[in-house]
Amino acid sequence: MDKRKAPESVLRYIDYLKKLHPELKKAYLFGSFAKGNSKTDSDMDVALIFQDIGDTFDIQVRLMKLRRQFDTRIEPHVFSETDFGISHPLAGEILKTGFEIIL
Repeated sequence: MDKRKAPESVLRYIDYLKKLHPELKKAYLFGSFAKGNSKTDSDMDVALIFQDIGDTFDIQVRLMKLRRQFDTRIEPHVFSETDFGISHPLAGEILKTGFEIIL
């Protein structure tokens, strides 16, 4: 797989999420799939950045359930726009090692 291309199941998942949640502003693939060293059982880490989101835990749970329709290896990580920045430890790592999936 091309290191800079998200798996097709992730692209379909994000496309579906955009229709459900127009407040979804950005998505990043990070982890082993973004680095190009994934294995068959590797999860697909996806950071999802929302504008004006309420409880990130509630949406995280819903998105985890929804992933079953696409690929159970998808691991959504939910952020608000205000929380997603270089000062957030995980966000900083995502920005350094991951890549943005164009919405």
